[in-house]
Amino acid sequence: MKKIQFLNSFFLIGFINLTIAFNVFADASPDIWPYLKAQVFKDRPIQENQNFLKIDGPKRASSGAQVPVTISISQNDNKIEKVYMYIDANPGQHAATYLLTDQSQIVNISTRIRMETDSFVRVIAENEKGELFMDAIPIRASGGCSGYMDVHDPELTKDLGKIILKAENKFITTRIKHPNFTGLQKDLDSGGYIPEWIVETIEFNQNGKKVITVENKISISQDPFIKFSLPNLVDGKIQILATDTKDNKFVSEVAIN
Repeated sequence: MKKIQFLNSFFLIGFINLTIAFNVFADASPDIWPYLKAQVFKDRPIQENQNFLKIDGPKRASSGAQVPVTISISQNDNKIEKVYMYIDANPGQHAATYLLTDQSQIVNISTRIRMETDSFVRVIAENEKGELFMDAIPIRASGGCSGYMDVHDPELTKDLGKIILKAENKFITTRIKHPNFTGLQKDLDSGGYIPEWIVETIEFNQNGKKVITVENKISISQDPFIKFSLPNLVDGKIQILATDTKDNKFVSEVAIN
């Protein structure tokens, strides 16, 4: 009897270890999306057979904390109002929402996300009629949302809110100095969770007109980075206004001749 119990325990432990190993090295699973879709978009149809919306990224990211992705919207017959980005297997699956205007209907948006494990990364565009369109890619990455951090490290908050803003030709590039704590990271000293603290909104204006507003969630990387292109040459005054979850406001602007 003891021998049978020992063998059962042995095989159970082996099965658990095999399962863990499989999960660690598993590819992005398509099985999560149907449940996520039902939760977020209910029974609304989403068109995947489209040729104007695209997301690009690495097949394997060198760091799960800084995964580069680019969303592209080309010429089409829709007026796109919102673009949602989701990461299927992340603790915070909704990564960001991009609110577009007449000035940003044809656009490439590059940013950096956090990924906890291998996952599909999806973009869903919504037009003024409420119709939805989607593109998705699998990316292999790990450990970007959790882990331990030294919350007392002065480098994390040094120059908090400092904005690097560049505007050249058709491109606007910005990076905001901010720790972007996810709420899932543990403090090295206490072992407790560091409270969520992120850059929540970033608004871009050109000559007083809104171009793009970005609504970020916890899956956006530390020191949020955004680069986007416009259909026409960038000129005049470019202004950025960012707000974090502590209601800190950060402003920068640059004038282009």
